[in-house]
Amino acid sequence: MLQPPPLPPARAVSTAALPQIRRKFAVLFGNDNYKDASVPSLDNAGRDVDAMARVLESRLGYETLVVHDAGRRAMVGALNRLALAARPDDSVVVYYAGHGTVSEVNGRGYWIPADADASRPQSWLANADIERLMSRIRASQVVLVADSCFSGTLVGAPRRAASPDTLDIDTLLRRRTEVVMSSGGNEPVADGGRNGHSPFAASLMQALESLDAWRPGSSIYQRVRADVTRRIPQTPQYGPMRRGQDAAGGDYVFEQRQLAAQR
Repeated sequence: MLQPPPLPPARAVSTAALPQIRRKFAVLFGNDNYKDASVPSLDNAGRDVDAMARVLESRLGYETLVVHDAGRRAMVGALNRLALAARPDDSVVVYYAGHGTVSEVNGRGYWIPADADASRPQSWLANADIERLMSRIRASQVVLVADSCFSGTLVGAPRRAASPDTLDIDTLLRRRTEVVMSSGGNEPVADGGRNGHSPFAASLMQALESLDAWRPGSSIYQRVRADVTRRIPQTPQYGPMRRGQDAAGGDYVFEQRQLAAQR
């Protein structure tokens, strides 16, 4: 796919735990199949993003865009469109499931687009490019969820969990939050193993499906981390984007919301 599909049209909100949030976007990339035959295919990235999009839309009221087997141009294009659409009082999830790697030459992390040439790092999507694209999104609430090998290279200092009882939600939503939840650290991660989903995706969907009202992302992360680490030797990470625009004292907020039915 050379060009991404357009973002979904705006939908009315039926109920919202936090009506201060104007609009919620989720853009999800799921890369199973790679043009370069030397890059092994994956089994569950596409299923993961389809299922995650259903949870985000039906339970949390996100307007979702799913892009399967996204090439570099499609990924950059979708994120640029998101940057143009999102406003400061919006909330954004960007989700990536697919191959990731770390260069043995420069130690930098990369995503591998579906049309990448394994022998040409310039055809990959570098962490620096991802961070630059994410920084253009004007929403005050931005979280990047990365289910790929070595995705922890995007995460800065760890963030401690906070109880909703100790947080002032209006102050929290006004602060610029740009965080990453990764499926692992600087390590390979599992693609399958839980009912056709990666262990990380299955744990995150379970945590979001049980959401009541709203929770800070650090609290959701603690549940996901505990569930993943007791099953497999893989440790999810959560914290500010390494070179992002994250204000001190902020956090991403996952909120229960229902959208009006589509006409």
